[in-house]
Amino acid sequence: MTVSSNKEAFLNTIASKLGRERKTHVQRPVIQDLIPDSYGQLTNDDLVEILKEQCFFIHTQVIESNPEILQRTLDDLIEANGGGIVMTSGDSRFEGYGLAFPEAFVWEEAAGREANIKRAESANTAIIFADCALAESGTVVVESRPDQGRSLHFLPAHYIAVIERQRLVLRSTQAAAAFNRRIQAGEPVGSSINFISGPSNSADIEMKLVVGVHGPLRATYVLI
Repeated sequence: MTVSSNKEAFLNTIASKLGRERKTHVQRPVIQDLIPDSYGQLTNDDLVEILKEQCFFIHTQVIESNPEILQRTLDDLIEANGGGIVMTSGDSRFEGYGLAFPEAFVWEEAAGREANIKRAESANTAIIFADCALAESGTVVVESRPDQGRSLHFLPAHYIAVIERQRLVLRSTQAAAAFNRRIQAGEPVGSSINFISGPSNSADIEMKLVVGVHGPLRATYVLI
């Protein structure tokens, strides 16, 4: 039996169990129609306030800064984290904002996967630029790319995400719509897209919340 016939048999069985005919032509929904308008019209300032409120509940610090003092803001956070090795992504925005760190690794494709992972393991603080941020859930959205692997977000003890205000949206459906537009335009998209909401935490054991079980102990968002 071919994969195609397996698929048809599987779908026919589901339709039968549901007591309805198979649908073969389904109109693709308009993503915007799926987004409930629960907040009404929101300004960027409104989104910032929603983000701050949500980050309080997910144990994430939000610091407002600006491009002129961004280097100083990040240096202060690195010091507050206990110093040590810093690892950044290879995002061009680090150069664009004139950022430099004396004791730092950069995730770079030329170094190779294993070397990058070892660097991430040795780093005390990771610093990245968010590709997008979701105010409603306090989430940063980051693509995995040759200059930014998945391990960068999960192995260092402290995680700093720089969020440009213009990249702040309300919720995940709007981020998904943006990625969908890129795909339809034929633009490349990362091998995975990570949605990260604050530091790692778990309440699996006796419903007691423990932060830093399988990822960063502390997360900080720097809003510029």
